[in-house]
Amino acid sequence: MFSRKLVGIGMLLMISSVAHTAELTADDILSKVRNRADGADNYAKASLVLKEKNGSARTRNLLFLQKDYGKDDKLTLSFTEPADVKGVVLQSINYDEAAAREDDQWMYLPAFRQVRRIAATDKRGSFMGSQFSYIDLDKLRITDYQQKILGEETINERASYLIERIPASLEVINRTGYHKIHVWVDKESFVVIKQVYFDAKGIPFKEFQAKKMEIIQNIWTVTHSEMRDLVNSRASDLIFSDVSYDVGLDDVLFQQNIMKTGVKSGNLPKIR
Repeated sequence: MFSRKLVGIGMLLMISSVAHTAELTADDILSKVRNRADGADNYAKASLVLKEKNGSARTRNLLFLQKDYGKDDKLTLSFTEPADVKGVVLQSINYDEAAAREDDQWMYLPAFRQVRRIAATDKRGSFMGSQFSYIDLDKLRITDYQQKILGEETINERASYLIERIPASLEVINRTGYHKIHVWVDKESFVVIKQVYFDAKGIPFKEFQAKKMEIIQNIWTVTHSEMRDLVNSRASDLIFSDVSYDVGLDDVLFQQNIMKTGVKSGNLPKIR
């Protein structure tokens, strides 16, 4: 009987140990977010809707093009209308985090006919007049923050992890403007479905929400998101349509020359 009890206790301890080691840490969860499978490339049409406190809104349409290059990926955003933003192009390279290299961004403004690199110190600025900043377009970086799981919550009927992120250095704060971030990660898809950003006094000043998620080609995709300024009540929506993965986007779409010449339908033979 004594030996049986010892065996039973040993089994329970072993099962408990296995269950404990199987638990995900905050870093594990955010690594799954960053490295989530999303195809070799991605094409979509998108609308950036700028919403004012009084209810008025302006819409800016663009093409969204993304492609993997090994452990890096490149992004091209090409604005198509209205006339005052047509021809504006943003390109970025998100590097493998292990390279410990700052992601690069460039902007082309037709009025000036030149490509301008966006410095790290400028990434806190507003992207095209929206509540999204340039830094929000960079890929999530795990090592920039110290993070812990605060618990689990249900957001829009989706079970999620709630993670608190504290910048690992003053440089991160200076680059992002964020002194603390709360992140909700969907437990099924490992998609970020909500983020709240805090200032130096611990007051939330900006909030991101994934308003709509869809499964497209077996890939969970956020097709409608909103970034809201909690101080002035302005908000910006990013709405995607015609989303396609693994379409074989040509490398020319991610070279800087395309910023000046523009993305033409002929560059997208598999999508027309």
